[in-house]
Order: sequence, then structure tokens, then C-alpha cells
Amino acid sequence: MTVLTMGCRVNQFESALLEQGGTVRGYRPTREGEKAELVVINTCSVTAESDRQARQLIRRANRDHPGARIVVTGCYAQNAPEKVAGLSGVDLVLGNGEKERFWEIFDRSQASGERAKVQVGDVTELTRVPEREIVARFRERARAFLQVQDGCDRACAYCVIPRLRGPSRSIAPRQVLEQARRFLDSGYRELVLTGVNLGAYGRDLEGRPSLATLADLLLAVGGDWRLRISSIDPLDIDAGLCDLLARAPRLCAHLHLSIQSGDDQVRRRMGRGRGQSEVLARIAQIRVARPDLVLGADFIVGFPGESDEAFGHSVALVNEADLTLLHVFPYSARPDTPAAALPAALLVPGERIQTRARLLRQAGVTRLNQLLSRRIGACEEILVENLEHGEAVGKSGGFLPVRVYDAQDSWRGTLLPVVIEGVDGVSGTLLARVAK
Repeated sequence: MTVLTMGCRVNQFESALLEQGGTVRGYRPTREGEKAELVVINTCSVTAESDRQARQLIRRANRDHPGARIVVTGCYAQNAPEKVAGLSGVDLVLGNGEKERFWEIFDRSQASGERAKVQVGDVTELTRVPEREIVARFRERARAFLQVQDGCDRACAYCVIPRLRGPSRSIAPRQVLEQARRFLDSGYRELVLTGVNLGAYGRDLEGRPSLATLADLLLAVGGDWRLRISSIDPLDIDAGLCDLLARAPRLCAHLHLSIQSGDDQVRRRMGRGRGQSEVLARIAQIRVARPDLVLGADFIVGFPGESDEAFGHSVALVNEADLTLLHVFPYSARPDTPAAALPAALLVPGERIQTRARLLRQAGVTRLNQLLSRRIGACEEILVENLEHGEAVGKSGGFLPVRVYDAQDSWRGTLLPVVIEGVDGVSGTLLARVAK
């Protein structure tokens, strides 16, 4: 069995769940070079390019694993089920809602001998995340992604995901804690809280426990490990989370912020709500709570109506908020979204979009290089992800890449205290030695 995963960390957690279900039923994960009897493809559909890559992955699976049953699930399956079913080699297409009953549906299909069957329901009718099996581990990963939320209630003009994932639904703290303990028992030393709209956690649960409440419960589980928060809207970071950042050193000093634009008018057109001044004010509160915080961010450049001045506001926000680890996405129209229907007069030429993307990435790199230089002489604790050419490779609590000399195999998957001695300016990596 081969499970191929595209896209977000939620998909990666769900793929681990699917793979474990297959193992229980006697399917062995395929080794490199082996032909699989079953290929499960968990797709993404966040952009038109994601759709293209999904089709390419399906064709490659059909070519590399001749005769295998190919089951396609995830967001592209939800978005274009008949198109997916029409691709050569595809036996079964399951939507995101059906993913929770994946093996039940697959077993029934296998028994009946039916081929190319589509089972894709209406995700807007989903009201909760059902009880799940507990995942033991991720294959070949140093950190474990811990899904706590699914779906989204926002209506961002450029985004199709709420239509493909359904409304926001939270996983109860009891189940999250049970899954976390299993990961820790399996030897993971970093857990990453993951969701489609993480800041909405708990709003649909009895008592409305916040993300900060959940994180506090998790951190109460003892041991030598740390907790990281995945991508979040800065305006969803409340006083409780600021307080936790201030008093909980095992909560990683890193946040990745969903900002998208630094211009008020563009943000309104995107459906992102409040403006740059409120974003900056919230970031200032976060930095007071945790001065050593490393902040990354998502930006979309070239959204319809973005003038040179509006783009300049995004660059200014990066500099004023000292944002470093940037994910910059050149805008492309996503069919069936409000943004795709905006007047053609608002469209930004493709060449200008690419230029802006390059300039904004460079602004982030400049900030990152300054941050890396400031870390020389500092003590860090890195999660060792791999060994390469006699060096340990991992990430600091701030998610900065670090290489450590004279590595030992026993360091894999551990939290290793190091002292930063330099910076590799070409790769943007900190160089370190083990702390004495």
C-alpha cells in the first residue's frame, strides 16, 4: 500500500490515519521501488495549480503501479469528483466527509467488485469530527502533526476551502489529549497543533474552550517535549494565548501568521476583515508576551485591485512587524470564488505579480538574515530531524534551520541543546555545536 499526500498538515495527519487503518487490515506500506497493490492519493485543491498537480500525481501512480487499485480522496476529489473518476486507473473517489469512513467504504467496494464509483457528499452538512482511531506515528517524520480542528466558517474571496472542507468543527480536548499522549509514548518530542482554521478552535464545543485552554491542557502533560502552534490569523490570538506564550517555555517561540495583505482596501476586498493597524497592534501584543518570538507569515501578492502603493503597505508591514519566514503566493484566480468574478479592470498583470512576489520574498530574506546574525552566541534547543554528511539537521524552537557538527546517530528525533556559532549565508542556516 502506498499513501500519497498533497497539501496541508491536516491532510498529512489524515493520511497517517488512513495508512494506519490499512495496516490494521493487512496492507504493508510499500518500500521504495516496490509495486503497490493499493494506492491512496489524498489531494489538495487550494489553487488551480494544486488541481493540476493532483491529476499529475494520479497519472504517475497509474504508471508506476500498474494494476493497483487507485483511490482518490481529499479536496480535489471533493471539488471535481467526476473529472477525477474519469482519469485512467482511478477505482474509487471519496470526498472529505467520506474520508472518515474510508476503510468501511473501501471494504464494501472491494467486496462488491464495483469500479470507478464516486462517493462524495455535501460537506456543508458536517457538524462534528467523529471519534477516530488513535494514530501511533508518522512514517519518517521527527515531529507529529496533531489535528485539533477541521473546516472553516470564513468567506475569504479567494478561497474555495470552506466549500470543500465544510464548517468549522473542533476535536474535543479529551480526544486531542489521548492522541497527544500516544504520540509522546511513540517517542515524538514535538507536537504541532494543526487545523484548517486553527484560531476557531473550540467555538463549536460545549463550554467554548479556547485554543489557549487546549494548549495549556497539553502542556500539563509532563516530559521532555515541546508544543508548536501551526498557521493562525493574528487577530485570533487572544489574551489567553499571549499569556501562555509568556509563561510556557515549552510552547515554541514561533508563530506563522495568516495575513495575506498589509493594505486595508485589499484586505477588505479579500474578505479578511480588519486592517493593518489592528494586525500590527496584535503583533505588538504578542511580542511583548514573548520577545524572542519568530514570526512567519502568508501573503498573497497581485490580488485584483492591488496598486503599487497597496503592495508597498505589505512590504512595510513585513519590515515594521519584523516578519521573517514568509510564504508568498502570487495570486491566480480560483474558479467558483468571489474573487474570480471581480472586474477585469482590477486584474494585475502577471509580470507585475511575479516582480512583487520576488520583492516581498527578498524583504523576508533580509529580515531573516538579520535575525540569524542576532542568534550567534545564543543557546537553542533543536529537534534533530535528520543526519546529513556527519551533521545533525533540525529546527530551533523558533523554527530556524540549524546544522550541528559531529553528529551522532542517537540524536535523531531528540531535543538537543546547542550553542549557535555562525551562519551559512547561502542556505540561511544556523551553525552550532552541542552545548557542554
